[in-house]
Amino acid sequence: MIKLLVTLIVAGAMVIGVVILGGILVLAARLFKSGGKNAQDERQEAETAQELYRQLEQLEGRVESLETIIISGRRDGGGGNP
Repeated sequence: MIKLLVTLIVAGAMVIGVVILGGILVLAARLFKSGGKNAQDERQEAETAQELYRQLEQLEGRVESLETIIISGRRDGGGGNP
């Protein structure tokens, strides 16, 4: 009787283990499938950030050019208010 009870407990534990392992595999498969969308979104965000960085560098160059024009205008005696 004890051997039957132990066998049933072991078999039940194995079934529960298989169910848990199957659930983990299903969740992992879902994560990998949705990972493609997340990777695509991250790639798009990275491209947007890089474009923003390039535009900020261009803006910085323009500001430096304007500063140079203003400073050289003041040295030459023109350029309006100090």
